[in-house]
Amino acid sequence: MARAYIERYFGEQCLIPALKAIGQSRQVEAREGMLPHHELYYEVHLVLDGAVTWWVEDEIYHLQPGSVFVTKPGEAHGSVENLVQPSQLTWLQVDAALLPDRTMQVELAALQQRTWLGANELVGQVQQLLAEIRQPQSDSPRLMMAHLQLFLGHLLRQYGQRRHELHFPPPFEALMGFIAERLTAVPPLTIDDLCQQSSLSRSRVFQLFEQHVGQSPISYINSQRIERAKQWLQTSDKLITDIGLELGYTTSQHFATVFKRITGMAPSEYRQSATLGMDWQRREIGRLYRHGHWDQVGEEL
Repeated sequence: MARAYIERYFGEQCLIPALKAIGQSRQVEAREGMLPHHELYYEVHLVLDGAVTWWVEDEIYHLQPGSVFVTKPGEAHGSVENLVQPSQLTWLQVDAALLPDRTMQVELAALQQRTWLGANELVGQVQQLLAEIRQPQSDSPRLMMAHLQLFLGHLLRQYGQRRHELHFPPPFEALMGFIAERLTAVPPLTIDDLCQQSSLSRSRVFQLFEQHVGQSPISYINSQRIERAKQWLQTSDKLITDIGLELGYTTSQHFATVFKRITGMAPSEYRQSATLGMDWQRREIGRLYRHGHWDQVGEEL
């Protein structure tokens, strides 16, 4: 199993004033800790692996592997249920007012869509920034600014090219719809069911899932079953045991174990906490208080 880690730098550690924070992390199990917060700067997240569900103001975003995610200065944002979900992330914060390219400042302010695919094409420039920070030299600030502007230039180009694209190619989009319709199938969906539905080989089905969602087909189906369980826990009075059985889990204990591994909470705890009032309270906290990433996570996860 991959090891959890976090690497991050802030303020003067970032070597240039325009870069306020930068880091990368891998979270292998869901855990609580990402409180609602806002930043004074642009924040860009690259979701390299796993799937995360975040909110900004009143919108919720379900981000797949390869997603680019941008928040603007002052926007309250956080993770649904305050959970850091299993994922591999790279991020940075930029003070656009300190960029020498004024056109770039205007284009960042004009962004109307905050997420699209393309993280894997951008992560190399972030790695260059991290490499300079780890072993700074006398000319590192000059190179840091060059790498930062190159990163933002590619980010803005991607935005222009991809903001109207579908996240999935049509055949895979159809397969996603098939899974959504059959989450309560008994017995649960199998790889053979996906192959038969899509007329694709097993190896091709695995390849598509790895490419587009960063999970095996069964792992993806399981995560979607848990998402359906969360909806029912919030909106219905069904017994937890019945929810697990309806979603194809053989026992209530099996359902509870999988639910906690993915969400970080037992089903009963989730049902108790997932109320509209508490969701709004969390968001209001984010508007009133500024909680940066470094306030929430220890150096070793």
